[in-house]
Order: sequence, then structure tokens, then C-alpha cells
Amino acid sequence: MINRDTYHWIHFYSEQQKLGVGQTAAKLGISESTVRRHLAESGYEGRKAREVPSVLDEFEPIIGKMLSAHPYTSSQIFQRLKENGYTGSYSTLRRHVSQVRPPVKKAFFKLHFAPGEAAQADFGSCGTIRCENTERRLSVFVMELCHSRYLFAEFIPLERGEHFMSCHYRAFLDFGGVPTRIIVDNCKCAVLECGRHGAEAVYNPLYLDFASRCGFMPSACNPNRPNEKGIVENAVRYIKHNFMTGRKFGSLDEANCALRIWLDEIANVRKHSATGRAPAELLHEERGALKPLPAVPPDCAVTRHCRADSLCRVCFDSNSYSVPARCASQALTVRAWSDRLAVCQNGSQVALHVRSYGHKLDIVDPDHQQELRKVRKKAARQNLVRDFIGIGADAEKFMAELNLRELNADLHMRKILTLAEKYGREAVAAVLGDMLQFQVFRAEYVENRLLTVGRIRPAGGRLHVPRAGDMLNIELARPDLSIYQQKKGEF
Repeated sequence: MINRDTYHWIHFYSEQQKLGVGQTAAKLGISESTVRRHLAESGYEGRKAREVPSVLDEFEPIIGKMLSAHPYTSSQIFQRLKENGYTGSYSTLRRHVSQVRPPVKKAFFKLHFAPGEAAQADFGSCGTIRCENTERRLSVFVMELCHSRYLFAEFIPLERGEHFMSCHYRAFLDFGGVPTRIIVDNCKCAVLECGRHGAEAVYNPLYLDFASRCGFMPSACNPNRPNEKGIVENAVRYIKHNFMTGRKFGSLDEANCALRIWLDEIANVRKHSATGRAPAELLHEERGALKPLPAVPPDCAVTRHCRADSLCRVCFDSNSYSVPARCASQALTVRAWSDRLAVCQNGSQVALHVRSYGHKLDIVDPDHQQELRKVRKKAARQNLVRDFIGIGADAEKFMAELNLRELNADLHMRKILTLAEKYGREAVAAVLGDMLQFQVFRAEYVENRLLTVGRIRPAGGRLHVPRAGDMLNIELARPDLSIYQQKKGEF
């Protein structure tokens, strides 16, 4: 049996190309008798299905009546047919019911919202964006007022609670007020447990606190019911198809700047299909029904407890942030906003950083490094003082005299400690007593005393390398230059 295309090629070659039966058969790779048979036909007739009697044939009217009266399940129909003498299998009946069951089309009420009554909020995915040294998913937060259809949107690098609440507040600022109710999806930022079987939804405590401060009531959709927030679903789709198509951004700031221009010049000034008016025009009427903005901006931070490591760092979202040296290995609290990150200890802020969305980055405050250097320098001087006093009984008095005369005490003490390693502590301790008696307080005098009095040799047979400055004090005999004065004629 040939297919429809081959049938048309037979007629094309014979009628249009004027090929013979043998030529047409050779060209199509079929027999000549097949060509003659189909040339005699007035139209293509496909393969007829073989009619095989089924055990369901006599029960089809009963099945049709049952399905038209009520949406019975296949199991219920199978039990009823067995009572009427059906001997076939359940799988045969189920296949037949799936083919003849009338399609069920869902119907929904058209929702109407009063001015200021509600807004709908949702996230949408718009590809990826470059964030410092890594790629992150580019998400868009969308909130739309249900009455005026005025749209607010903002790109964010993470769908976290701090971003969710911050975007809410920026949307309220853009609207000029707060709606009575916010309809949200069952995202973890807002809903911990969605309401099933008539149960109430369990909201995120942080989101509930934010809602009470702003003055709105959260309203979660039922599970698997996106039609309950169809307004914002359409807005997310509109942004993806109308704004994002054909665009590529190098940074989050660039994307948000372009989105803001698009919202002001296109999305909110177009004639909306649902209202027949521009959303920006209707917003002026709806603002009077919105609640006033909170007098104090709500806190949109999330809190995490952590412990700083010995390198004075705390880790958050795969990045490390510096803290003061006094906080090393201490229990701390991190408060994170969408744009910054604060580290607190016992309720007091000890560090503040711009939040990074890179990967494995080390964010360091130079003041923390400087403080660590001061701590390390202080510890080094304490060790220097301890070692110097350990030379002998007169060492502490000698150090006091160095400080009294405003000399570089640390430099002289380090030099004298080096002499103590070279000549021995006992010898240096004795010389320090002499220096106090002579009222001279420099490391050079101590070294000179060690070299001249008693001709003390370095302990341990170490080689003594004189200071470079001593080489300038060497006195040499004046050279005799008379040998270079030659008489005339000797050459």
C-alpha cells in the first residue's frame, strides 16, 4: 500500500511529465501494476482499518449514558458493567473510557477589585546575569495593583526573604501607598506551609512582622491555583516577552535602569486591555484609597548566627567578610539586607560591608586590617619589653631613661638584645650598669664598651661584622705621590 505522497507523484509523472508506466514505476521504485491501479483511481484511498468486534460494542451505549450523567471513574463503570454481563478486562474498559469521556473544561469567575483593595506579587526567571566573578540567575520581582493594573518590577540576584521584603517596600514607595491586601504565591519567603483541605496557611514570621509594620494583610493562594493571581502571572509573562526578548545586560544595575525606563515609557502608559485605560492614569485615582506609607521604614533584614574564625572573617552566602581583631573566634550575629551586611556582637554593630553577590570572595575593611596590625604591633612590643627586662636588674632603669630622653627606645632595645645574644647576657647586664653610672643611653655606647673594656670576645665564637658607619671613621696614612712625578727626558 502506497502513501498519499507516492500517489500524487504517480499522477504528476504520468500527467504532467508525460512519463510512461514503466518509467514512472522505475522512478518511484514500485511495480508497474501498482502504477496502473492508482492511475485508474479518481482519488487516494488509504488503508482501511480492519473492523474487529470488541467485547465493549454492546456496552458502549451504557457507558455513554453513564459518562453524560455523571463523571464516573473507570472503576465504577467497570463494576456496573460486570453486573450487566461484561466479561472483558478492566484495562480494555479504561482505554475506551479515556477516549470517549467528555473533556472537562475549567470555568473561573472574573475577579473585580476595588481601588486600594489588593495587589499581587510574584517572582519570574529571566535567564542569568554577571555578578562580580560569577553568573547568577536573574530573577524579576513583580507587583501589580489589581484595580489600576499599575506595574512595579525589579531585577534581583536571589529570591530570598530580604529581597522579597525590600522589593515590597520599594513598590509601596512607587505606588505612593500600601494596598490593604497582598496576594502572594506559596514561596518560602512568605508561606511556610500552604493551606490544604481547608486549613489556614502558615506564614513566615518575618513576613508577618513586615506586613504588620507596613499595614497590609498577606493572602496566600491555594496550592496549584495560579489563576488566583492571574494578574501578576500575566505581568511576568509580559515582561519576559515584551521587555526581555532580544536584550542582554552586563550588570544588575544596567538591567534595572533599562527596566525602569520601560515601565515609565511603555508598560504603565499603554492602554491596558482589561481596563481600557493607562495604568499610570488610573493610579492617580487609586492612590486616594491606598493606606499611608509607614512613618518608619520597616526593617527588611534577615538574621543569621555564626562564629568568626581565627583570621577575623565571617562567612555568608559563600563569601567571607572581615571583622575587627577583637572578634576573632567569637560568636557573632549577621544581619543581611539586599544591599549591605552588618555584623553585630552583643547587640552592638562591629562591622558593616556592602553585600557581595560574587563567589568565594574575601571582602575586607582596611580599618579592620589596621586594627589587627596595631594589636600585633602592641603584642610584639610587649614581647620586646619582656625580653629586654630579662637581661638584668639594670635593664628596666635603662629602658626608662631611653623613654625619658625621647629616644627611639624600641630600636635601641632591639640592638642591645642582639648584643646580648652575641656577647652574653651577663656581660651586657654589667655594661648597662656602667651606662647608668656614666649617664649615656645609646646602643652604640653599649657596643663600644663591650669592645673596648676587657677586650670581650663574642660568645660562642660568632663572627662580629662591624657596622657600615664605622668604616667611615678609619684613618689611613697619607699616600706618597712623589713616585708619580717623573723628570723630563726619562721617557
